[in-house]
Amino acid sequence: MNLQARLASIPYLPPHHIAVSEEDEGTIVARMPFRREITNYVGSVHAGALFTLAETAAGVAATAVVSDGRAFVLLRGASIRYTRRAQSDLAAIARVPAEGAAKSRVDFDAEGRADVLVPVTITDADGAPVLEASFDYALRQVKR
Repeated sequence: MNLQARLASIPYLPPHHIAVSEEDEGTIVARMPFRREITNYVGSVHAGALFTLAETAAGVAATAVVSDGRAFVLLRGASIRYTRRAQSDLAAIARVPAEGAAKSRVDFDAEGRADVLVPVTITDADGAPVLEASFDYALRQVKR
């Protein structure tokens, strides 16, 4: 099953119209079009929709650290900073730093579990950042 189909199988995500791609090795970009249905009372994108976009990109990036199907991710925590109102199409860029990914792989191979920290930036259609975040995931072994 391809990435977009996997995401579409998560009941919460289809209403957000998020499209995800891997731009280069380890860099995940999730895009969400601006629509009235995701705005708040002042007409900008709702904070919850921004969180969903950022966490979707981060979750895909975290899952890619151990990409052979042996692991699943659980979100343990997040730090979010909303930097400006979002009023256009959006792109979330998530990338696990190479050193962090390597350490997480070593830990996972040795212990069947690891932690991975994923920084994310969401930019608007002009490239201006509207959100800076960090997501803390637990990688856990799939029991077969």
